[in-house]
Amino acid sequence: MPSVMNKPSSRILLIDDMPSIHEDFRKVLTPNRASAALDEAEGMLFGTATAPREVFELDSASSGEEGLRLLRTANLEGRPYALAFVDMRMPAGWDGVRTIEELWREDADLQVVICTAYSDNPLENALGRLGSQDRLLVLKKPFDPIEVTQMARALVAKRRLACEAASHLAKLERVLREVQEASVELRRRNEELEVVAANVSQNLRSPMRAIGMLSTLLSQELRSHRGDKVAGYLEQLRDGARSGEQLVAGVLSLSDIAGADVVGESVDLTRMARELVAAQRQAHPQQQVSASVQDGLRTWGDSRLVREALGHLLDNAWKFTSRQKAAAITVGANTGAEGEQVFFVRDSGCGFDAARAASLFRKFQRLHDPALYPGGGVGLVSVGRIIERHGGQVWADSRPDQGTTVFFTLPSAVPR
Repeated sequence: MPSVMNKPSSRILLIDDMPSIHEDFRKVLTPNRASAALDEAEGMLFGTATAPREVFELDSASSGEEGLRLLRTANLEGRPYALAFVDMRMPAGWDGVRTIEELWREDADLQVVICTAYSDNPLENALGRLGSQDRLLVLKKPFDPIEVTQMARALVAKRRLACEAASHLAKLERVLREVQEASVELRRRNEELEVVAANVSQNLRSPMRAIGMLSTLLSQELRSHRGDKVAGYLEQLRDGARSGEQLVAGVLSLSDIAGADVVGESVDLTRMARELVAAQRQAHPQQQVSASVQDGLRTWGDSRLVREALGHLLDNAWKFTSRQKAAAITVGANTGAEGEQVFFVRDSGCGFDAARAASLFRKFQRLHDPALYPGGGVGLVSVGRIIERHGGQVWADSRPDQGTTVFFTLPSAVPR
């Protein structure tokens, strides 16, 4: 059964074989305009407010077949009927039940009132045959005008609300489809970018390694013949190759983060930080660092990704304190303004201008002379992506020569 939900309507269809019934309904549902004007004049004269009468648009048919033709025409014009009053027993043509069945085949949402003077088994059988009690009422003859008016108002309002609900639902479904289509397109483009990034990175990695190897071999071959200038050139060549390899590795890491599933689990951040600190000490035995990790740091997240993010933060802390004789690095947590746990990695290093902190975790950028502190900013972008994928936040507080503190939050549960 099709549904006709074009726009709200106050149109009513009356199907009855008796002309006198048509006239009675017309008097009740379509009062003449003179009466409405008199009501308005009375209110203005005596200062009494009267509720405006709801005037319906009433069409009449003397048989079920004629009523169906009117319904089809109304639907084609985009002006469907909200309600039909249908006589139960019409001697010629279809009876009330057949008429209602045909009407509902054309418009499944049409509200219907059966009009009958009988209360016998045929009526019960008819109701059982029609079934749809949510859009079907019975009106006993002789009619009470108030009852007819109340039925008309209630059922027309019901159809109007159903029409509005259907319209809103259609809009929501359209928006949902657009969002789904946009998500599919975004996913497709991300996959393409990941493939491009992986291919470019792989293609760059081999030349970078070759440059590094060749510069080493060249250095060995020229060891007994080179001068200081040649040695400087070779060292710059090796540094460039190392930086290129680090950048390629960072791009591959970002691609991996973008495509990785975030698997939530309990993470012992204290233990993880202490393991990473030990690894830094082993990698930089000449560097004097006083490192402390707060006890009892626990969170919820993907342990592999959280380890990578914390590793990048400690890498930076170690790097930017490398020119200090006695550096200090702290990993801890405090309570935020809304009661959330805020983790931090604090160092006593060279710091940077706080005005540049806003984009620190979103795009590659160098904050310091690469000759003093090598790196391309990939690590902090990776940190930003990891925290974002967990539904958390990351930010930094720093001043030149006064150290840096990076703060981050992780939710109590990982979003799907």
